[in-house]
Amino acid sequence: MSDSNFITPAQYEQDEVLFDGGGTCDCYRLVKDNRVYCVKRPKPEMRSSETHIGLFRKEYELGIKLEHPNIVRYVAYDEDERGPYIRMDYIEGDSLEAFVAQHPDYFKNKHNRQRFLNELFSALSYLHDKEMLHLDLKPGNILITNQGHHVKLIDLGFGWSESYLHDLGFTRDYCAPEQLAAKIDQIGPASDIYAVGKILQHYGLTQESVVQRCLKDNPAARFQSVGALQKAIKNTERFRTVYRTGLGLAAAMLIGAIIWLVGLREKPLPPHPPAPEGAIYGLFTINEAGDQVYFSKGNLQYQATTNIWRFADHQWDALGKANDSISPTNEGWIDLFNYGTSGYDHGAIKYQPWSIHYDSCYFPYGNPELNLYDETGQADWGYNAILNGGNQEGVWRTLTREEWAYVLYHRNTSSGIRYAKAIVNRFNGIVLLPDDWNPETISLHDFNQEIIHFNYNYIDSLQWSLMEASGAVFLPAAGSRWGNTSWALGDLGAYWASTNAYRLYFDNNILGLGEAYSRGDGHAVRLVRDNE
Repeated sequence: MSDSNFITPAQYEQDEVLFDGGGTCDCYRLVKDNRVYCVKRPKPEMRSSETHIGLFRKEYELGIKLEHPNIVRYVAYDEDERGPYIRMDYIEGDSLEAFVAQHPDYFKNKHNRQRFLNELFSALSYLHDKEMLHLDLKPGNILITNQGHHVKLIDLGFGWSESYLHDLGFTRDYCAPEQLAAKIDQIGPASDIYAVGKILQHYGLTQESVVQRCLKDNPAARFQSVGALQKAIKNTERFRTVYRTGLGLAAAMLIGAIIWLVGLREKPLPPHPPAPEGAIYGLFTINEAGDQVYFSKGNLQYQATTNIWRFADHQWDALGKANDSISPTNEGWIDLFNYGTSGYDHGAIKYQPWSIHYDSCYFPYGNPELNLYDETGQADWGYNAILNGGNQEGVWRTLTREEWAYVLYHRNTSSGIRYAKAIVNRFNGIVLLPDDWNPETISLHDFNQEIIHFNYNYIDSLQWSLMEASGAVFLPAAGSRWGNTSWALGDLGAYWASTNAYRLYFDNNILGLGEAYSRGDGHAVRLVRDNE
């Protein structure tokens, strides 16, 4: 296909024929030297505006530097009695908006969708590699050719390069917040990615999790490159295929695991022994000696009426309940506990998992000096019949402070990724990656960083099913209770360690280890089982 159709020698050169009267410019079809061109001219009322003529000239100076199959080719800039004009290749085609109106089912075809995105991303990535920004991406500035339905990016009038640092323009419905607020120092590739997110959303071209990452108000929270966005969409396409089979979640998880094993590794993983009952497949080294543990499938939960302990059904499940008075008549489940309230009968005078006063905390043996770090105490919660596995002394335990630190900061992993803050199925928390994590399973951003926001990684339930099948662990921000102060569910995560009432804590701005303010504080519990 030729971008600017050749004509036969029998045809004569034609005068300019108006085919598009735009907002600030008119576009004409011109046949010259047996080739068809588009001639773009400022409207008469714009020719006296120095600002507009400056932008018009800038468009040409940016465009003439470019040579890409998915960007319209600029040919010449000149002036005549009607003022300045730009000559560029004439594209036989329609705007994306008009094209979709004529072909409403076009993007329902996976091949069509992927080709469109690949060509759009190729053009945008080329611009960014040239240290240029488009800054006015919208359906009207994306042409789809009649022959082959290829992408042609047009209209660099509001483009940006180092030569034009302060010219801002945009279409309000598609511009990034930093453009709207004229925050020059924040404008960059992520500004174009915001506009792409609007296009993806408008035409339903990818999953909402990807769209929402593109549309973050903070540019630093968006995908930082076209390549990262493209990789995320490719991942979601795999999940989209699984989802549309109509299988249930369990089947989707199985197929997702097969896709990961076959499609993302050149060589399949060797068979691995099944994880213990109630545990997630995925081993985590906890010390220099190389000892490893499995994590439980969910946070610990307790119901007073039945005196039953269990693991949550899903890793993102969090109740955040720490009532002032938990009694045997309480019918609800709780998942925030005092330190040392395992309920295992070692002589403790009370086994309930909650107390609001430091003086009345329930420690093993009924003695505050003999708590979980004592050699005669127990570092396990919930010996009284943990559902999903457990119910034996020593089977499940909490990590020590030193073990938490090793998992987070010192482990050697095949991917180099130990943890990342994330939103999983709309819940804030920390994702822990096992020792043998394959980074191609899903793109993670800003990993191994303590001061980072949860929303820098957005993972939906279908994506998470694949990650969990690969051994990933999620610690939800399950809330916390300090005396009479409750932290809202989803804002703060606080998890007990078995070392002298230490805890792991995190929110949008921190992640660290330290002593709890009181052993009576209510924090979450996540158990591990040693790999023996």
